[in-house]
Amino acid sequence: MQLIADSCADLSIKDLKERNIEMIPLKITIDGNDYLDQIEISSEEVLQAISDGKRPLTSQANAEQFIEVFNKYVGKNEPVLYIAFSSELSGTYQSAVIAKDTILEETPDADITVIDTKAASYGLGLILERAHGYIDKGLSRDEVLNKVENDVKSIRHFFTVNDLDYLADGGRLSKGQAFLGGLLNIKPLLHVEDGKLVPLEKHRGIKKVFSSMIKHMQKDNANKEVHITQSNALDQAETLKKKILAETKATEVNISMIGPTISSHTGNGTVALFYFNEGV
Repeated sequence: MQLIADSCADLSIKDLKERNIEMIPLKITIDGNDYLDQIEISSEEVLQAISDGKRPLTSQANAEQFIEVFNKYVGKNEPVLYIAFSSELSGTYQSAVIAKDTILEETPDADITVIDTKAASYGLGLILERAHGYIDKGLSRDEVLNKVENDVKSIRHFFTVNDLDYLADGGRLSKGQAFLGGLLNIKPLLHVEDGKLVPLEKHRGIKKVFSSMIKHMQKDNANKEVHITQSNALDQAETLKKKILAETKATEVNISMIGPTISSHTGNGTVALFYFNEGV
């Protein structure tokens, strides 16, 4: 089974290659110039453009990209599993569905599965990492799909950002929600609910936001595959990591940079936490 991702999983090119995961990039436009996410532009370049007052625009991957990649494996009679960025945040999932339907018209026995994770950034990345592990262990197709569906249900996302207005301008948050946050001069805690990024709580100061994240982790009994991403907020990410290791059952916490497409919408100063709800 060939595992396919899109660039919004925020896995590095190195990690993708090591896991034999094929990546389909979204497109980022700055000053009228188009760049393929991760391939032709980095997170650092996107964040610098934002610091310079520019507004990166993003575009979904199109059906033609998926048809080209899917057909490489369909031609070898190899099952394809595309684990997608949330359909509530991008039309990329729908592009994949169109590609699948197009291929099945010509090759009815093609084995193509498209899963809408309703996840984003390294929440999607963690699901992909587990999926790779299932395939690597030699689990059957049905076993892999069943476990991935369970992971989709249990993934958790928590974000805090510097500027709610920036999220709203990018269409990833309502103007009303952003206005409320700015009016109260608070530090927001956001999460992903049914695939959408929504405010969860309001706190005064980053320490209280991190304490709330810890409480959610403890409630969810999180202890494995904990990951933090950040956009020019490494010191804060390291502070959160130390707090997690000291106050939860987690024994390993990794930190990475938020990818170019996601950074285009969150801006500088974002810290995000991802883990699986392991139950009690």
